[in-house]
Amino acid sequence: MARDLTTLPRPHRDDRWLTTEAGWRIFTRTHHPRGGTTRRPAVLVVPGYGAPGTSVQGWGQVVNTREIAALGCAVMTVDLSGRGRSWGIEAHGGPAHHGDVRTALRHLARRDEVDPDRIGVVTLSMGVVAVAGALAEGDRPPVAWWIDWEGPSDRETITAGGTRMAPAMGHSLEDEAYWRSREPVRSVGLTGVPYLRYQAARDHAQPGELRHAVRMLRAAADGDLPWFQLNDHPVGEIPATPRWMPPGIEPARRWILDRISALHGCRRPRPAPAR
Repeated sequence: MARDLTTLPRPHRDDRWLTTEAGWRIFTRTHHPRGGTTRRPAVLVVPGYGAPGTSVQGWGQVVNTREIAALGCAVMTVDLSGRGRSWGIEAHGGPAHHGDVRTALRHLARRDEVDPDRIGVVTLSMGVVAVAGALAEGDRPPVAWWIDWEGPSDRETITAGGTRMAPAMGHSLEDEAYWRSREPVRSVGLTGVPYLRYQAARDHAQPGELRHAVRMLRAAADGDLPWFQLNDHPVGEIPATPRWMPPGIEPARRWILDRISALHGCRRPRPAPAR
């Protein structure tokens, strides 16, 4: 696919304010292809640490809304509470953010252009913390699949062994009440959602860290999921020696778009011819 977004069709954009389970007003933006009368598959993209949904609407991130919409999908981004335009207080993936994600999913499933049985989720880095808890509990519509791009697994990897304590919001690593809802490794096996993990040999946030990928895969295997997959390994395999993906954004971008296309039965669009 061309790296120039101007070669892609311009999707329709719809901005909505939603009221969350906690009573906050959060900002969402949905892009979907113009035209057509049938309901289409949809993708919710949840960005990483502190990032609003608008961070995935141009180049620089692993995926962006224009490319996903060009696959024929409706694609929603959300400013979690305390971020971007949304009300509230930054929760670093805690219960308030779980409610934000469920609110966004319920709205997405009710949209006229969306097939509610074909909704997938893509999490980027720390986005995994908000989504794991959201999918494991509460009232939300069915989710067909979940792609996790290099998300941390637990308090150790979220804080890089206690050296990056901003996500702890002043809490210690021993504060069980705080961390219980913020460790994706506890929740992934409880979601009931097919789980795909992309992990490069050199992690984007912690270059020497790969334990988080192994921990998430083992937790997925121990849970009650329809299936799980690591990188290009066969579905359901827990490799003794994982084959990690090449480092960098470009390989991850291609892999994620190919998986969305395959999971939703879409075709990757051809770029417009050069003039």
